[in-house]
Parts: sequence; C-alpha cells; structure tokens
Amino acid sequence: MRAFTVAAVTALRWRWQRFKRARARREVIRRVWDGMSGYLDGLLESEPAVRQPFVLGLAAAWDYHWNQAIGHFQEARTRASDAQSVPLLNQIGLCYRMQGRPQEALREFSESARLAERHKDGRGRASALCNIGAIRHEHGERKVALRQLREGLDAARTSEDELAARVCLANIGNILYDKGRLNDALKSHHEALEISERMGDGPGVTDCLGNIASILRDRNDLDQASEYYSKALDTARRIRYELGVAVELSGLAGVCFDKGELDRALGLHEEALATSRRIGYRLGVATELGNIGLILVKKGLHKQAVPYLAESLILFETIGATTGPTQALTGLAQCHDSLGRERIKALLGQTLPTAKLVADMLERIDQLRRRRQRQKRARPVR
Repeated sequence: MRAFTVAAVTALRWRWQRFKRARARREVIRRVWDGMSGYLDGLLESEPAVRQPFVLGLAAAWDYHWNQAIGHFQEARTRASDAQSVPLLNQIGLCYRMQGRPQEALREFSESARLAERHKDGRGRASALCNIGAIRHEHGERKVALRQLREGLDAARTSEDELAARVCLANIGNILYDKGRLNDALKSHHEALEISERMGDGPGVTDCLGNIASILRDRNDLDQASEYYSKALDTARRIRYELGVAVELSGLAGVCFDKGELDRALGLHEEALATSRRIGYRLGVATELGNIGLILVKKGLHKQAVPYLAESLILFETIGATTGPTQALTGLAQCHDSLGRERIKALLGQTLPTAKLVADMLERIDQLRRRRQRQKRARPVR
C-alpha cells in the first residue's frame, strides 16, 4: 500500500509540475536555442574560381547580410564540383534558416546530406543531419528531429567532428528538455559544454550555458538560472557573438519575468528585439515582439500590446514555428476582453496591411475565446 501511495504521489507531483510549466509557457514565449553546424571543408584552400565567391559569401554572412551571402555561395556552387557543393549547400541553408525560411533551408541541407553520402563525406553528412534535426525540432517534429540528430551524432563521432557532435548533443538535450526528461537533458548539455570548452568554442560555450540555464529555470532555480544566463551573455558579448547576445538576453528576461521584475524583463526583451532585427534573425524578432506584447498585457497596457502581438503572430506563422503563435493569440484574446471589439478592431487595422487579415485575426480570437468558454463550463464543480 505504501509503495502505491508513494508512486501515486510521485505521479501527481510530476503532473503538477508539467501543468505549472505549461501554464507558465502560455504567459511567455520560451525558446531554447537549437544550434546549427557550420561546415567549410577545404573551400578556403580551393581553386580561386570557387574560393573567391565563397570568401565573399562568408564575409557577407559574418555581417548578417544573408541575401548577399546566398548570392555569393550560389555563384561559387556554379563553379564547384559535387563534393565541394556539400559545404556550399550547408552555408546556403544556414542563411535561409536565419532569414526564417525553413523550407528552403531544409532543401539545401537535404541535398547537402545526399551529396555527402555519395562522396563518403562523414563530416558534411553529420552537419547536414544536425541542421535538419534542428529545423524539424523548431517546427514541432520532435520524433523525426531526434532521429536525425542521433544519426548526425553517430556520423560526427565516426568522422571525429567535435563541433558537429557538440551541436547534436546540445540539440538532443533541447528535445529531451521538451519531453520533460530534465536530468537526461542536463547530461547532454554538460557533455556538449565540455566539448566546447575543450575546443575553445566561444559560441558553443554560450549556447550550452544558456540551454543549461533554461533547465534550471524550469526547475524554478531562478538565481542559478540567472547566473548561467549572465555567464552566457558575458561570453557572447566578449566574442561579439550577436546571435548569442539576442538569445541570452531573451533567456535572462524570462527569469526576470518569473521573479515579477516586469520592467527589467521588458527592457531586456527590447534589447533582444533590437539585436535580432539588426542581424536579420526573424525567429528572434517574432519571439521578442510576442514577449514584449505579453508583458504589456501583464502590466495592463492592452492598447500598447496589440501591435506587438499581432506582428508577432503574423511573423511566427510566416516562418512556420510551432512555439509562439498560441501565446501571441492568447495575449490578443486578453486584449479583446479588456478593450472590447471596436477598439481592438481599430488597433489591428492600424497594424495589419489588409482588412482581410484583420477579419481573419478577429475570427481566430473569437474561436479561442469560445474554446476557453467551453473549457470553463466543462470544469467539474468543487
């Protein structure tokens, strides 16, 4: 009887923790960073016809000029062999991913993986599979993502590619985190962190520290989570890793939100939004717009929140990300409850480019509000 009682209590505690996490994630948009594996192979030592546009592409990508970078990489590919196309396709896919164009990125990474397999390029295959897994995870395909990442990890270890192995381990940790397997996720992230520290890989250290912080935050260890996010942010700033700066600012803002420090959280999200805009990171822009809107809702500033939430929702759906749209729509429904139909319709009209988009968004808000009412009526009376 005692064993049954302990088991029952343990199950109830786990269900309660999951409920609290799910409820918290409706109030903010939480996003762990799925890293990507870059792959250059020997292109820096290739013949000038390929090397020169490739180097121009790298320079453009380092300055966050994604379209220019894609153009240079595509020019290099017209002069490259099949084997040289493996890393070029990888770089093109990375640019598409930063632009929030997942289908184009998947196309490039899939072709890179196919050519890598044909040419027995283990490192190229590892990087491509890792990147495919990261995008699949962002779009809610956890089972497929985990399979791709484990295949990528095997390929990385076989080819002794520590960078790809680190990224695969970190992304596997993120999926385990989503599945509620926090201890397994921490183990995976710490293994990835050890590799990054051994390699002197500053961006990797940043990403791993931030992902560990996300798990500590989920465990409600907010002070330690804040410490890890701060370390990650300091590292990113020191090495001028702007993407890391945007991601870790957002994570630190989330801890401030959990602590009830709404003004500080708002300032950090605004800084993360500015950084994401500057580097053309569209998924980051959508996330920060949504979080700023949700904090404004929390502060009772519904009129100011509407344009942030509406822009966030449209951008999320353009990108196809699964984390974010529900929270943004929930925030808009709360604004509707506070402001009334005519005011929110007018505010949406000032934000969205067409009357059809306004009507569609109002209909979705209505559907969400009706669903909430049905759920409320269905709850048992205690």
